[in-house]
Amino acid sequence: MGKSKVNQYKASRAATQKQRVEENLVTLGLKGMLYSYEQIAKLALENSSTHYDFFESLLENELNLKEDSRILRWIKQARFPFEATIKEFDFEWPKKINKQKILELASCRFIDKSENVIFLGPPGLGKTHLAISLGREAINNGHDVKFLALDKLIEQVEKTIDNGAALHRTLASFLRPKLLILDEVDIHETQERTSKFLFQLLYQTHEKGSTIFTSNKAFSEWRKIFGDKTKADMIFDRILHHSTIIPIEGDSYRIKDKLKKLAESHVNK
Repeated sequence: MGKSKVNQYKASRAATQKQRVEENLVTLGLKGMLYSYEQIAKLALENSSTHYDFFESLLENELNLKEDSRILRWIKQARFPFEATIKEFDFEWPKKINKQKILELASCRFIDKSENVIFLGPPGLGKTHLAISLGREAINNGHDVKFLALDKLIEQVEKTIDNGAALHRTLASFLRPKLLILDEVDIHETQERTSKFLFQLLYQTHEKGSTIFTSNKAFSEWRKIFGDKTKADMIFDRILHHSTIIPIEGDSYRIKDKLKKLAESHVNK
């Protein structure tokens, strides 16, 4: 069979130059130039800019639009549960947190070196917020990201546990991103094949990509996820080999919100 019909790149034959320019930009998919060429042309005339200045400005607008579109697309693909940034995080609330280390992690150099990050602490202290924030920074720096709460990952795996091909595709999809975020690593009763899947995932990720873990459990309790102590020790050895551990201590942000509302109610009386 022959190839299916493709779009042809033929120059516009519209009546006016404006129509021809705009139709050609649409054909080439140059939306950034389409939206900005008239304004840039006007400024070029006003400032007596060179042709090179005019063309460079057009290219910058096109590149900026494409980069903004990439970031939005990759954020959607990452499947973050909510929006979060480092700037929005209140570093004054936790009683213990290494702000300087987190700001260093935001440079994403840990991803370039295939290192891991582990946020440990009680619920409600912003571990997930920080993980998502680093995920957003990773996307801004050109790294693709996958976010998964561990219970959702286990649920997804166990739905396809008897379908080898589907399980292989699931594993491949988790190994593809440069940064994997595993949120809420907790105590879970898993089937033997699910434990094997998690072992393969973290074993193969080692030194090929980076993983961010968040958990309110000690490492010793993570062993229950893998069932077998030997496998658990092997995984811990790899996870901790090149890792930055960020312990966070303090009261839940929910308490902070309640105290704020209480203070506001007294002021309004």
